[in-house]
Amino acid sequence: MPILEFQGKHPKIHKNAFISPQATIIGDVEIGEYSSIWPGCVIRGDFGKVQIGSYTNVQDGTIIHARSEAAPVIIGNFTSIGSNVVMHGCYCGDTVVVGDGSIIFEGATIGEGALVAPGSIVAQNTVIPPRTSVGGAPAAQVRVLSREDMTRFKENAELIARVFAKLKRWMT
Repeated sequence: MPILEFQGKHPKIHKNAFISPQATIIGDVEIGEYSSIWPGCVIRGDFGKVQIGSYTNVQDGTIIHARSEAAPVIIGNFTSIGSNVVMHGCYCGDTVVVGDGSIIFEGATIGEGALVAPGSIVAQNTVIPPRTSVGGAPAAQVRVLSREDMTRFKENAELIARVFAKLKRWMT
């Protein structure tokens, strides 16, 4: 797996995280405990910092890029980023689900416990309130989510972390 230094900055990956051998991690990137980065992901901390919390999964083919030091990517804990998502310079809180194929533009803020429906486009500087489901292009509010929804999102993130912890043990 390519884990590459860029201009003196080397990725910091927690020893209990799982990084697919087919993922690429570059530069100023931090990945928390029990998080998983799946095949085909590219996480670029070349122009700014990318911080991914604990128990977070970044699924197949996702691209995460911090375009500048003023626009880092910060992703919280217990968050699920679907397949083929593109994220640039944005904030994504804890217990968030970003659906497959979504695009999150620079300056966007996704509040805790929010759901971004598959294929959505979250425009630059958009603020999605906590516990809100959004969808479409551009993304618009669909409904307010319940605490039960957030519990389900967190349980799903924990389940994925357990699966990848086993996979990591089998591979070593």
